Amino acid sequence: MRIQNHSKTPSASRSHRRGWIAGIVAASLVVVSVVVWPSLRFGPPVVAPEWAAGVRQGRLSSEYCISCHAEAGKQWRGSTHQLANQKIGKLFNLASFSGETATTFAATYRFTQDQGPLPKIEERRHDGSVHEYRPSMVIGHSTLRPFLIETKPGTFQATDVAWDPVKHEWFSTFPPTEERNPGEWGHWTGQSMNWNSMCARCHMTVYNKGYNEVTGDYRSTWSEQGIGCVQCHGPMTGHEKGGKAMIGVPNISRDPALMMQTCAGCHARAEDLTPSAPPGAIFEDHFRMQLMTDPRLYHADGQILDEVFEWGSFRHTKMAAAGVTCLDCHHAHTGKIKLPIENNSLCMQCHVEGNQRKAPIINPVAHSFHKADSKGNRCVECHMAETTYMQRDPRRDHGFITPDPLLKKELGIPDACSRCHSDQTVEWNIEAWEKWYGSSPQTAQRRERTRAVARAYAGDVGVVPELVRLIGEEKTPGWRASLLGLADQLAPGSNAVVAVAARLRNETDPLVRAAAIRALSVHAPSLPLVREALNDPVHLVRLDAALELSADLAPESKARRELDDYFNVMIENPVSLLRRGQDRFRRGRRDEGIADLQRAISLDRLAAPLPESLAFMLNATGRSREAAEQFEIASSLAPQDPVPSYYAALAWAEVGDLKRTEAMFRESVRRNPAQSRVWYNLGLFLNQNKRSEEALSALATAEAAAPTDTDIAYATATILLQQGRKDEAEAAARRVLKVNPEHGSARMLLKQLGRN
Repeated sequence: MRIQNHSKTPSASRSHRRGWIAGIVAASLVVVSVVVWPSLRFGPPVVAPEWAAGVRQGRLSSEYCISCHAEAGKQWRGSTHQLANQKIGKLFNLASFSGETATTFAATYRFTQDQGPLPKIEERRHDGSVHEYRPSMVIGHSTLRPFLIETKPGTFQATDVAWDPVKHEWFSTFPPTEERNPGEWGHWTGQSMNWNSMCARCHMTVYNKGYNEVTGDYRSTWSEQGIGCVQCHGPMTGHEKGGKAMIGVPNISRDPALMMQTCAGCHARAEDLTPSAPPGAIFEDHFRMQLMTDPRLYHADGQILDEVFEWGSFRHTKMAAAGVTCLDCHHAHTGKIKLPIENNSLCMQCHVEGNQRKAPIINPVAHSFHKADSKGNRCVECHMAETTYMQRDPRRDHGFITPDPLLKKELGIPDACSRCHSDQTVEWNIEAWEKWYGSSPQTAQRRERTRAVARAYAGDVGVVPELVRLIGEEKTPGWRASLLGLADQLAPGSNAVVAVAARLRNETDPLVRAAAIRALSVHAPSLPLVREALNDPVHLVRLDAALELSADLAPESKARRELDDYFNVMIENPVSLLRRGQDRFRRGRRDEGIADLQRAISLDRLAAPLPESLAFMLNATGRSREAAEQFEIASSLAPQDPVPSYYAALAWAEVGDLKRTEAMFRESVRRNPAQSRVWYNLGLFLNQNKRSEEALSALATAEAAAPTDTDIAYATATILLQQGRKDEAEAAARRVLKVNPEHGSARMLLKQLGRN
């Protein structure tokens, strides 16, 4: 099952559940911050010219291939790949449309049949309206089966209710308490559940999205439903039926490493960089993998949290670095595992004496301290724990994490020991773990990394030196890239981050090079190094360089063309419109940039970063009132975030609306009372409006939060001097000089008072 769970976090917050952007960082009211956002899934491939003709002629259909490759065809039939997408009635038992019902937050559904060629879904929304739909396709097969409804010609939406083929019942793929209302991005009729854009590329063969940005219509095409032969093997140009052996014919099945890159395209939480990814292509030429830099997606030790699929976790493992591939464990055509997991045969392929990959030799019983026939003795139960997505779809973690109950106690990270021994205390599990495994350099390093990542997830800037140190010790490229990404998020442009990024920019792995270029791009002296990356052999690295250098790229250059093509890959989604709009604005095409943001907001009215980004643009063009209104909208959409309220206060101050200015300042400090700068600005505002005592109170709060900020104490001194309270003014000025003895204005104030 490959539909993405578009709930990005288990948080109960309404804005988080439907939000698809982590947040936006902007330096001031006149700077538009260009941010690289992780895209939603998926971008569609365009049919390559060299195989389009073959597809039209039927030579590249799966049936054509199977006519010679009968055994491969036998294995493929009935696989999750073949059944990834099917027409209603072809392989689906319509007996499930027998009058059953299911309920979501916004509606109750009834599933029936009548005399029509297609079954019927009746939706009774809780607002009282009734809608009837005729699903024509079903997506997925083994664990759950959502249906596809053509809401307008060529546009298909995936329902948020699905049939469970195991329990034989209908259910909501999201928790019934999760609020997804009609008209919102996250509702099944919204863009987040659009099949053409979000699902079809990984459920169809030779799929072409066919999106028209002007009309907003899809004219999608495909050669067959489900994943067929050519989707993984390519056109095999020159390999004719009944012909000679494939001498000189490209065949990625000869190279497991290339084959794994093909698997990764659909088994990763990733952003699409291009419209298509031909079989065997380098993953980073076509995708940006989501690193372990977002606490909503991964636990701090690397365990999966939100729906990240398999490739991202695996990319961070020693197994991946050692050359293990998908095909070492999974059968290429059935998708099933090659050997049993019950007796550990699958894992013991490598963890035995004499293995070619130099994997640690393991005796499962001695290693697990559990009986041979017990669940606790199975490698996968400890190192590949299951997490269930979309309510019914369990998936194993491919990070091969070592369970550690100590980290559960310290950081709340789940561990396999506590999952099984839930009747025992965490202290009991810790004691058993320490008794069996004790401490080792590997354990110490893993715990150090997890604790550092947890601090980074919490926004602790003080952990940056620790992250930089760990980068130097880390053996796996995925973790080096993720640790650098975290350090860059916390301290962009800092000397420590820039220094390590400069060292990593020439690494072999493109994932690390790209992370390095992103870190260097915010450091002006490093821009010559970023410019060099425009010639990197891998597309991801070139794009990350071009994003920063966009304003200086020649109109007809390769870098400019690649960047513009990238912006348009998923242009029907708000994240792509945001990205393109910001780039256009930076390049002086301000009206187009604003239009892109306005269109993005029309697609998702619940994502706070969109109106916030639009507000910066409006303010920079002198439209202060509109900017203030957009900041207020952003504030209402992110009720825990104090920053949009603060920006709204500054914008209303420019407009001259005193009432709104004060209200937004006070809302910001209500959300976070420790914001010294907001209290400072509120104090200045109150003093300007002849409310000196209130101003002094606000400044006192600011100074208590930031006693080394000399601006605050100096402002206090000037107000006290205006009131004739000379002794108090002197005391405030001396607090300034205690922090900065060379503060000229404070010295001048003391001189004015006649004090030394």
